[in-house]
Amino acid sequence: MQIVQTDFPATTWQIFRQVVIAGRPGVEVAREFGVTVNAVYLARSRVLARLREELSGLDR
Repeated sequence: MQIVQTDFPATTWQIFRQVVIAGRPGVEVAREFGVTVNAVYLARSRVLARLREELSGLDR
Protein backbone atom coordinates (compact mmCIF):
# COMPACT_ATOMS: atom_id res chain seq x y z
CA MET A 1 0.00 0.00 0.00
CA GLN A 2 2.89 2.36 0.66
CA ILE A 3 4.04 2.06 -2.96
CA VAL A 4 0.60 3.00 -4.27
CA GLN A 5 0.08 5.75 -1.70
CA THR A 6 2.72 7.93 -3.36
CA ASP A 7 0.70 7.87 -6.61
CA PHE A 8 -2.12 9.91 -5.06
CA PRO A 9 -2.56 13.27 -3.36
CA ALA A 10 -2.70 13.04 0.43
CA THR A 11 -6.39 13.95 0.54
CA THR A 12 -7.32 11.17 -1.90
CA TRP A 13 -5.43 8.67 0.21
CA GLN A 14 -7.03 9.91 3.44
CA ILE A 15 -10.50 9.64 1.90
CA PHE A 16 -9.72 6.12 0.72
CA ARG A 17 -8.54 5.07 4.17
CA GLN A 18 -11.62 6.51 5.86
CA VAL A 19 -14.07 4.78 3.53
CA VAL A 20 -12.34 1.46 2.88
CA ILE A 21 -10.21 0.77 5.93
CA ALA A 22 -12.18 2.58 8.64
CA GLY A 23 -15.50 1.66 7.05
CA ARG A 24 -17.03 5.11 7.42
CA PRO A 25 -20.01 6.10 5.26
CA GLY A 26 -19.19 8.07 2.12
CA VAL A 27 -21.60 10.84 3.06
CA GLU A 28 -19.85 11.37 6.38
CA VAL A 29 -16.38 11.38 4.78
CA ALA A 30 -17.54 13.77 2.05
CA ARG A 31 -18.83 16.19 4.66
CA GLU A 32 -15.59 15.99 6.65
CA PHE A 33 -13.36 16.65 3.64
CA GLY A 34 -15.65 19.20 1.99
CA VAL A 35 -16.12 17.20 -1.19
CA THR A 36 -19.08 15.58 -2.92
CA VAL A 37 -20.10 12.02 -2.21
CA ASN A 38 -19.28 11.29 -5.84
CA ALA A 39 -15.72 12.54 -5.28
CA VAL A 40 -15.37 10.17 -2.33
CA TYR A 41 -16.40 7.15 -4.40
CA LEU A 42 -14.22 8.23 -7.32
CA ALA A 43 -11.23 8.44 -4.98
CA ARG A 44 -12.03 5.00 -3.60
CA SER A 45 -12.38 3.57 -7.08
CA ARG A 46 -9.12 5.06 -8.35
CA VAL A 47 -7.08 3.84 -5.40
CA LEU A 48 -8.62 0.35 -5.54
CA ALA A 49 -7.93 0.13 -9.27
CA ARG A 50 -4.30 1.12 -8.71
CA LEU A 51 -3.95 -1.40 -5.87
CA ARG A 52 -5.37 -4.16 -8.09
CA GLU A 53 -2.94 -3.18 -10.83
CA GLU A 54 0.00 -3.33 -8.44
CA LEU A 55 -1.11 -6.62 -6.90
CA SER A 56 -1.69 -8.28 -10.27
CA GLY A 57 2.03 -8.01 -10.93
CA LEU A 58 2.83 -10.07 -7.84
CA ASP A 59 1.37 -13.31 -9.16
CA ARG A 60 3.56 -13.41 -12.25
